Amino acid sequence: MSAWRTRRDGFTLIELLVVVAIISLLLSILMPAFSRAREQAKQTYCKNNLRSLWTGILTYSTEYRDRLPFMENVNVQTAVAGTGPQADPFDTSFPTTVGVVLMNYVNPKSWVCPSALRGFPVGGAGSGFTFTYTFGASEYFGGIGEVEPYDSSHPSITSNYWPFDGRPLKALDMRRYTSTGLNQNDKGKWNVRFPLIADMYVVDGSNPAAPQYEYPHRGALDPRIDLENAQFDFEAKTGYANAAGGLHELHADDDRVKIVLTRSWEEYRPTN
Repeated sequence: MSAWRTRRDGFTLIELLVVVAIISLLLSILMPAFSRAREQAKQTYCKNNLRSLWTGILTYSTEYRDRLPFMENVNVQTAVAGTGPQADPFDTSFPTTVGVVLMNYVNPKSWVCPSALRGFPVGGAGSGFTFTYTFGASEYFGGIGEVEPYDSSHPSITSNYWPFDGRPLKALDMRRYTSTGLNQNDKGKWNVRFPLIADMYVVDGSNPAAPQYEYPHRGALDPRIDLENAQFDFEAKTGYANAAGGLHELHADDDRVKIVLTRSWEEYRPTN
């Protein structure tokens, strides 16, 4: 009896190989599910960030007679002395930069997307980023080269690219009006409707004027139904059907908002 027990202590090599094979099979089945769950959690976190940023903008607007804040992107115009891709968006010496203007209105944890691939300052890889979203703010900092300020008598001017110019909240319109647009409303014709806030996607921080695209989120993209008649044209030119990743965009008209996971509008800029 004692000898029999001795022979049965432990597993045989074949038994160990079978167990390893079963564990490997289970891992191969479960790991994709874990990855999808992790990505979905990050996307939910990012969407909540965008809602927090939008809530901060609305709160600011409520305090300032229903007007949007005047904001500029401190890291975009590198030619301006004292700014550049390494500038801190929360540096109070830049009073009109996005981070400073909204500092008291936005949860401090809402400025960084957990899936972010790029952000500011550029040298702050990984968790070193303090700011990973783009805003529809002026691409020039310090009063150099701004577009024409909002004019209530002519709401379809090109300053729609820069809505954070102090205009009334009710005048917020993220459409680009052209003479040959496929869509039309009471303001004119338009093809492109671009986001008010979106994930950061500039790869080369030293040359923001020539962005490349690196989409942080994986998964199925939401259709750009906000493009109306121009939707098919937009998706055909952006390779929408073959897109492996995308970015979250917050679209808004006056106080209405929608968050979608899609290709950036920058991917397709019509020439008309």
